Amino acid sequence: MKSNISDGSQVSREAGAIQPESNESQLADTRECARIIDTACLELLFASGTSNANDEQHGLGHAGLLRFLNQTEGLLMRIGDYSTPHTIYHLLELLERLVPIAPGRVFDLVAHALRRGTRSGFQHESLGMDLLVKLIGVFLADHKEIFEDEDRRRRLIDSLEIFMEAGWPSARRLLYRLPELIQ
Repeated sequence: MKSNISDGSQVSREAGAIQPESNESQLADTRECARIIDTACLELLFASGTSNANDEQHGLGHAGLLRFLNQTEGLLMRIGDYSTPHTIYHLLELLERLVPIAPGRVFDLVAHALRRGTRSGFQHESLGMDLLVKLIGVFLADHKEIFEDEDRRRRLIDSLEIFMEAGWPSARRLLYRLPELIQ
């Protein structure tokens, strides 16, 4: 059901974004679609449970989070397609919980959300930059083997360049230190 809502919201938002002379009704529809996508993302964030993948008592645990990722990966991709900065931030929080479960797949979702988030200005959000640095740090410290894949390494550099071009010094520092961090 959320997949259908997300698909319908994306089509409506895309159509609204294409027409520069949007009338008040179209703007209201676009705002409502953004609200629906944001609500779906927050519900998924809360459904994922605690931030500790190994906390079986208060969360889904490793097996449950893997099942969660398997069942929602396509929806998470669609949420990243047409989200506001607020929604992308919460999507990244959700993905942060899933890093230990499938780091390569999760990085791909993070990079996708960051790339698509440039349309709504996510790269200018300070909280977004802080979360990106934290996520990239986890990927590089605990899962750097995922960057043996050349396409993934390119998406890592692209993700950092998005924030570097927006003027964030921490992205610049991370990008310049990347060769030593990946070795």
